[in-house]
Amino acid sequence: MRIKKNISKFIIKEDKKIDKAIENLNNLNPPILFVISKFNKFIGTLTDGDIRRHLLNKKKLNEKVVIAANKKPITCKFKDIKKNQYYKKILYKYNLKGIPILKNNKIFSAFLALDDELNKTPIMIMAGGKGKRLLPFTKNLPKPLLQINGKPIINYIIDNIIKEKFLNVYVSVNYKKGKIVKYFKINKNFGLNIKLINERSPLGTAGALYYLKNINEDNLILINGDIITDLKLEKILSFHEQNRNLITVGCRNYQVQIPFGVIRSNKGKFKKIDEKPKYNNLINSGIYVISKSIILKLLKPKKLSMIDLIEKTKKNRIGVFPLYEEWIDIGNKNDFFKMTEKNDY
Repeated sequence: MRIKKNISKFIIKEDKKIDKAIENLNNLNPPILFVISKFNKFIGTLTDGDIRRHLLNKKKLNEKVVIAANKKPITCKFKDIKKNQYYKKILYKYNLKGIPILKNNKIFSAFLALDDELNKTPIMIMAGGKGKRLLPFTKNLPKPLLQINGKPIINYIIDNIIKEKFLNVYVSVNYKKGKIVKYFKINKNFGLNIKLINERSPLGTAGALYYLKNINEDNLILINGDIITDLKLEKILSFHEQNRNLITVGCRNYQVQIPFGVIRSNKGKFKKIDEKPKYNNLINSGIYVISKSIILKLLKPKKLSMIDLIEKTKKNRIGVFPLYEEWIDIGNKNDFFKMTEKNDY
């Protein structure tokens, strides 16, 4: 645990907009902001989790940060820091990014944070699918090895894992598995602790989780092998832990526009016409965090989808994590062509 006294970049005024706060958080380590009033009084903390909860309440990113801030965080004073082990346990227990240290007049002066270390939470990449919708490109190559701007899709996932200092990675393979095995061998597992799980027959998007019953950590991150995103996986993990979920489902807002005027009526009587209305829905992003307790309930390796696994879990223990980051599922040829034409990645 360390005391951070260089705090200027961690401070944000209460009237700044949330979208500005997101920019700041993405460049901070640890990712936490401390909200202060125009009189420099401490108001609260702001983390990525606070912003996601703000979005789930159907609020906007152009609102003031004070609306989304946690106004009742755990705080301490300099005289309390001698209780070093107590605050270290608090940081771990609640997965806090920082504990503000306040002076008697509620002036924010420093904060406590955990030391940087490798994240031991395992990540499982689902790379066993046949990618039928991407034929003929997947006739001789598994979908995760299709290249976007000269780099395999799965490499984008691996790059993010390395940047975030995760270490333990599992990759489930089935279709054209030899090519994936060879790919990791040539790249010497990218310096990660990578283990390949061989699905002798296709097990769906969740069946291979059975083979992870002996993981040491409390949670597992699962991501489909055809996802490209700049989401930091630590964010969805932190959200999952803070909310004590059994499963957390990463979701993305998806807008559909009806290309016609929609007639509203009541009992056969005309009310009005909505011209080409737009509808917003949350869709499954193919990114999840799963508690080990869920994995332990899998009695044998059998075909199982994540949808089925979610349906079997208590609804009040399933969290929804909204993504605002760049995200694309390379699920069909249109998506594949769009990404090959972009130069953002």
